[in-house]
Amino acid sequence: MATEQPQTRIESYKEKYGPKVDRYKRVWSRFAQHRLGVIGLFILLMYILWAIFPSWFAPHAPEWVAYLGTEPGRMTIDQRESLPHPPAFGDPFFAPLGTNDQGYGVMTQLVYSAKNAMYIAIAAGMLSSLVGVPLGLISGYYGDTWIDESIQRLADITYGLPFLPLLIVLVAIRGVSTTNIILGIVVKSWVNNCIIIRGETLTLKERSYVESAKVAGASDTRVIFRHILPNVLPLTFVYLAQDAAGAILAEASLAYLGLSDFTAYSWGIMLQEIQGRGYVFDAWWWLLPPGLAITAIAAAFYFIGFSMEDVANPQR
Repeated sequence: MATEQPQTRIESYKEKYGPKVDRYKRVWSRFAQHRLGVIGLFILLMYILWAIFPSWFAPHAPEWVAYLGTEPGRMTIDQRESLPHPPAFGDPFFAPLGTNDQGYGVMTQLVYSAKNAMYIAIAAGMLSSLVGVPLGLISGYYGDTWIDESIQRLADITYGLPFLPLLIVLVAIRGVSTTNIILGIVVKSWVNNCIIIRGETLTLKERSYVESAKVAGASDTRVIFRHILPNVLPLTFVYLAQDAAGAILAEASLAYLGLSDFTAYSWGIMLQEIQGRGYVFDAWWWLLPPGLAITAIAAAFYFIGFSMEDVANPQR
């Protein structure tokens, strides 16, 4: 009896969760066929590890300064004039990507900036989906009614506004902070989610299972969020990834223009500092790493998004 009970419990778990596990395996096998998607996933994983465990990957603490370490003190004139210093591997200090003009390690700043980038990307992407997806579902379900017209006119107005100038105005009005930058990005980026989900909902609401749910007495809310939403979720993940990439590029653009939270570490701020201090043509080791980091993480999100689009629409 004692051995039969655990076996029965295991079999019940297999019966309950087996189909879901098989479904996830099929999704992963389809996703793994796209090399760019897998590459993007590995790049994103690296940045996530940087964001969660920066001290494991950064060669020094953020307060480390060339020649002085973490101890307060003054540099000699020769030491000061050697900054920004090119990459050094133990002589006179260890800085694999060199230093900026203040003596801070470029590699350290690069790693510690990943947290801010991931926060902005995920927060902006999720908020865009949380706004755009429900509006798209409601607009598509109530197509050709005043509800649909109201949502679409709002989307048309927002879509017609230029993204970066609108973001600059919103951030300038509300104040320069990471939260306001995220909210400013969401004000514009929800539109694509809404339009795409609306089009998909217009198709899905004509399916037989939706009609059956209506005949069975299901409310509109239940039909939308119980029967239609699960079928548009793959598309939401696609546009979430694209919104995340757009958010990172937007934050970097704002930082380069001086409209960013300078109390936080940011790749865009690193670029703004090298441009503002006039070392663009003199310190390649300071210029290239943040630019490549922004390019890589944006590309990773786009690679994942494009691969997810093929997984969500295998007929393509």
